[in-house]
Amino acid sequence: MFTLIITASLTVAEPHTPVPMPLPEDYEGMSIVELNVPTEDAVSALLDAGIEGLACRPATGAGPWLIEKEDEALLNSLGLQYKSLIPNLSTFIENRNAERRAIRATHPIGGSVFYTDYRVISEYDAHIDQFLIDHADIATGIVIGQSHEGRDIRGIVINAGGGEKPAVLFNGTQHAREWISPPTTMYIADTLADMYGVDNEITALLDRVEVIVIPIVNPDGYAHTYEAGGDRYWRKNRRDNGGSCAGVDLNRNWGSDWNGGESTSTDPCSDVYVGPSSMSEPEVQALANYCLDHGNIKAQIDFHAFSQLILEPRGYTTAPPPDWDELHALGGVMSDAIASVHGQYYVHDNPCNILYCASGTLIDWPYDTYGSKAYCVELRPSGGGIGGFDPAPSEILPCAQENFEGALVLIHDIATPLSISLPNGAPGVVSTEVSTPFEVEIEARSEDPMEKTGLLHYRGDDGNFNEVSLSYQGNNSYLATLPTFDCDDMPEFYISIMTHSASTVVYPAGAPNDVFSAIVVTNEEVTFEDDGETNMGFVVSGNATDGAWELGVPVGGGERGDPPADADGSGSCWLTDNVAGNSDVDGGQTVLTSPTLQIPGNGWTLSYARWFSNNFGAAPGADVLTVQWSEDGSSTWSDLEVVGPTGTGTTGGWFDVSIDLDTAGLFGVDAFQFRVIADDAGEGSVIEAGLDAISLARLTCDDDVSCDGDVDGNGAVNVNDILQVIAVFGTNDPSGDANGDGAVDISDILLIISNWGDCG
Repeated sequence: MFTLIITASLTVAEPHTPVPMPLPEDYEGMSIVELNVPTEDAVSALLDAGIEGLACRPATGAGPWLIEKEDEALLNSLGLQYKSLIPNLSTFIENRNAERRAIRATHPIGGSVFYTDYRVISEYDAHIDQFLIDHADIATGIVIGQSHEGRDIRGIVINAGGGEKPAVLFNGTQHAREWISPPTTMYIADTLADMYGVDNEITALLDRVEVIVIPIVNPDGYAHTYEAGGDRYWRKNRRDNGGSCAGVDLNRNWGSDWNGGESTSTDPCSDVYVGPSSMSEPEVQALANYCLDHGNIKAQIDFHAFSQLILEPRGYTTAPPPDWDELHALGGVMSDAIASVHGQYYVHDNPCNILYCASGTLIDWPYDTYGSKAYCVELRPSGGGIGGFDPAPSEILPCAQENFEGALVLIHDIATPLSISLPNGAPGVVSTEVSTPFEVEIEARSEDPMEKTGLLHYRGDDGNFNEVSLSYQGNNSYLATLPTFDCDDMPEFYISIMTHSASTVVYPAGAPNDVFSAIVVTNEEVTFEDDGETNMGFVVSGNATDGAWELGVPVGGGERGDPPADADGSGSCWLTDNVAGNSDVDGGQTVLTSPTLQIPGNGWTLSYARWFSNNFGAAPGADVLTVQWSEDGSSTWSDLEVVGPTGTGTTGGWFDVSIDLDTAGLFGVDAFQFRVIADDAGEGSVIEAGLDAISLARLTCDDDVSCDGDVDGNGAVNVNDILQVIAVFGTNDPSGDANGDGAVDISDILLIISNWGDCG
């Protein structure tokens, strides 16, 4: 996971330079309400009256709509129930502008501050210009064409080392009002370029893949959302349609199923107007021509807002494409990667299943035209309400950070001509006594693996890696086997295999700089192991009025900080208030207390996976998660760890924790309990917690295995030891004194005979 702190000096706006912002007076008398529209006829009546729907597509059901005071009579005549989301849009915009001006007054210069506020086109131009100066060794600028009003459509190409490579494209802002889209795309470029040569994985990926970033595909529409006399909620480009209604929906103008009737309109006044003909718009033509001329774009993401979704081809039909399983699986990996950053879950599926069908979109034209793996990502927030197209500036950076991880999955996929995985994970423990086999799966993608080239690379210290061939098991399965190691070794290892084009694929991707590691043990003693499938003696207590710990399969979907899945993949785990919707801890503490755990002797480690989120609600960053221990029979509890109220681990995501109990204060303790406390201390806060994958284990390593009678030290008690005794019989030579009594005599021979055989 990567969290970028940009260090480049990027000048974006001096404090004395006013930046265009929507004018509050343009929105006098307007409000945003949530309407529950029962029929398509009612939707049509609203649109015909000029009422603007603020969902991605106005449709039946509950959704946000922008109304004026005089529209209320129509709503009442249609019998529509509605509730106010933003009762005074003018005041809301003025408050948002004030918030943004305050940010700019205290953070006037660029760098990481670029992501503290929404930026206008001139600021993106300045940022791109500086980016190209700072990263001239790996990046070049492009202008793919001009808009209707003559604005350049600018982008960045990152190609480390030059040459032809498969490419991945990230673009934003086909829809003008989706302000969180361009900073997300720009952040991808910034992070990749800044981490090249610093992070081994990203360096390896950019050495194999070209990345193209085009933050603003629709510059005219984007400018119209913030300029005087414009419209903050404008969606389309700015084509002059020869009447009172301007603009074409660029994401309905593409040539796949153009004007196919799915979420489209031939009315120029509609937000989903398809345009006069397929691919008619200069912005669409510019991007299409660039992609076709490039000829090697293998994957792309078209970033939109909002709903937190990953939309997969095809968008105009539920009939799956031939490689649906692969596309859907990759969407799932992207979703998991996004959720790992701040706990925000992005549902992935065919658009018809999770949003609506749509004809003429950019997820389908690249897929249908040149086979690109194309996705549309709907960014934050997850639903309508006050957020919608107006998320607070504080949402920009976390949204960009989490989607960078999703983008990295796609880059990694294209960078890999064949995939290497470890179905059961990499062994974290190896032995002094026996070798450690583990399964490796190698699957062909764009290339097949070359036979008999699969290797396990390993070393026990900082020296050179040794190599041993993988053992082919049939189909895509191989077996790797690590040898025994000494206790003072620090084993490291990775996998490699060659393709038929003679390129070498390694796993992990950054190997040999990034490798797997393990610890060496003689014995692993596990006294307690809990995968969260059954209650193994835990007790729930506390004074919380709602949200107590419970055991179950997560059902909340990650909507407000709750885990969308358990940690270890078994299905179930401990959770606070495991219900869909408004689920969290309220009104006090909920306490989960373990059974009594025995730890005879010392050297024990308590391990678990924990989830904690406190960054939602009216009082984010106010609560803590506490893990404590108590000696059996004692009423005194001591902290093992405290998570929060801010910092790492407070915004969701499963964190693996291992605590050395000796150093935590349990040295000499024979039995103990631990407890996990989720404490609702902040008024209006949302607290979600989870616990899974619990174990209590002791690992020991001893190279000196006792072997009575092995006087010659060869690991076996046999005739050679008797001959050694006979050679010094009748003396006190320690080389023959098997029993250590100071004399070499018949008792040493009898000891050898009684321990005959191999040591161990």
